[in-house]
Amino acid sequence: MTPSTAAELASGEGRVLIVDDDKHNRRLLKMMLTGAGYDTEEATDGAQAVERVRSDPPDLILMDVMMPGMNGFEATAAIKRECGERFIPVIFLTALDDEDSLLRGIEAGGDDFLNKPLNLSVLRAKIHAMERLRDLHHGLRERNEALDRARARQAWEEETAESVFSRAITGRNVADERLRVHQWSAATFSGDVVLSDFTPDGGLRVLVGDFTGHGLAAAIGTYPVSETFHTLTREGVGDTELVFELNQVLHGFLPPSMFMGALLVTFEPDGQAATIWNGGLPEALLCSSDGSLRSLASQAMPLGILPRMELDSLPVRYPVRENDTLLIVTDGILEAEDASGEAFGEDRLRTQLCYGDPAPGPVDRLAAALSAHLGTGEPADDMTAVAIRCSPEVVLEGGQTSPPDTTGTRRWSLEVAGAELARVDLADEARQQLRHWFPQPNEHIQAMQTVIAELCNNAFEHGVLGLSSEMKATAEGFAEYYRLRQQGLEELDGRIGISLRYRRTDNWHCVRIRVRDSGAGFDHERVRRALEGESDERLWGRGLTLVHRLCRHMRHLGSGNVVEAEYAWMEQTRKEQQP
Repeated sequence: MTPSTAAELASGEGRVLIVDDDKHNRRLLKMMLTGAGYDTEEATDGAQAVERVRSDPPDLILMDVMMPGMNGFEATAAIKRECGERFIPVIFLTALDDEDSLLRGIEAGGDDFLNKPLNLSVLRAKIHAMERLRDLHHGLRERNEALDRARARQAWEEETAESVFSRAITGRNVADERLRVHQWSAATFSGDVVLSDFTPDGGLRVLVGDFTGHGLAAAIGTYPVSETFHTLTREGVGDTELVFELNQVLHGFLPPSMFMGALLVTFEPDGQAATIWNGGLPEALLCSSDGSLRSLASQAMPLGILPRMELDSLPVRYPVRENDTLLIVTDGILEAEDASGEAFGEDRLRTQLCYGDPAPGPVDRLAAALSAHLGTGEPADDMTAVAIRCSPEVVLEGGQTSPPDTTGTRRWSLEVAGAELARVDLADEARQQLRHWFPQPNEHIQAMQTVIAELCNNAFEHGVLGLSSEMKATAEGFAEYYRLRQQGLEELDGRIGISLRYRRTDNWHCVRIRVRDSGAGFDHERVRRALEGESDERLWGRGLTLVHRLCRHMRHLGSGNVVEAEYAWMEQTRKEQQP
């Protein structure tokens, strides 16, 4: 019923369905209701009433109980199932007043009772009471729908903001393939952070941080930590000075109730020693290849509490051997509780680290153990585990070594199909290849990583899953878009391929990025005209617009399920490189 109809019915207008097998009772009720200003419709039995409601739902139903075939209780139960969330009041007309009949009526979904013989004044009072109840139900339903739309939009906004935020925090990380990282977030935003960078002499430095609480409030502090960490590491600042500087930054930035537990480890260029500082994180575990464990307990307070760190809490240098494994965790893992309230604890953590067989790795074993421990429960806090295999390969090929060989042509490709699309991150695989070709991070590598991410995302959501960006024009569309996306993830059937080709021409570096999917394609000429300003049509989303702006060339092939983008930049001359 529309809101206007509801308002009219309260003043004696609207449509009432009379259900009774006795024609005299129906005639009497029709006369009473017509005289009071209501329109009426009749049904001679329960089955006919269900059919009338299915074809044209009334505003209210007067239901006789004792009828042949489908009685009033059965008909009401069927009608309530048919209406779902829509509320159509049902008033039983009955001479029965025993407790069992009343209970059956309530269980069937009836909303009120009216005893025979009928009284017009009582009937109108009952109808008006049902109208008020119905209006309350409709108002609550509309508010719930509005709340659902607002929640869907908020969830989308949070996911978008978190994606941008995460890229800003971790976009400068290096050596990702040498760290085994697994993170579980208690909210959209995570207060745990993992950062990595190379020192000027070729050492690898890693920071694992855990801010107080979780969610956006906890994640805010990760940005100044990331900027300070990368800037000072690349400037060659030592571990002690970096710890002092991070503490000062956080003490000035965070409110008194917030701080960050952190573990900082720097591997020396030869991979034979590591300098470690632990301030407020659970003990790190260093496991040697013979199965022995060394605990690296917290030696200082978390960062951001004191205005200045104590001088006796300095980083400690530890010798490491090839194939030693360093496991770092945040306290959310140790405190994770199962259904009975039992914490995961240190004992379970230690059993996941030292195995004779290195595969699967400790983080994978820990993830499986945590999943079994939590069951269907959700984590109450952010959880992070980082495993680092200590060997020369951890830091070799990544420090400030000779520049990469950029002569000739290089090619790389990868294709993933079916359920593997949910498990393999194509964009990340391509990013790793770029880092292999160009070990030194710069703005061009970051720009190409953005292009790859956008093209792979478009291929997956619009190509394989067949979702339309135009669905996001409304809050309801957002919710439906992500519902269909989740459904598609559970029923994956398609393929995506990506290829990179690098070539150098004179002083120009060119990387061609090609992504193809198994989708039906789209009207890419219409999109091209919009991108190049030949039409006033608005494109939903920023993906292709961003790629078009970043790349020298971009074109779609075939039906639109193949896209090529060429990113190019000119190498600086020695004169240009001089300050």
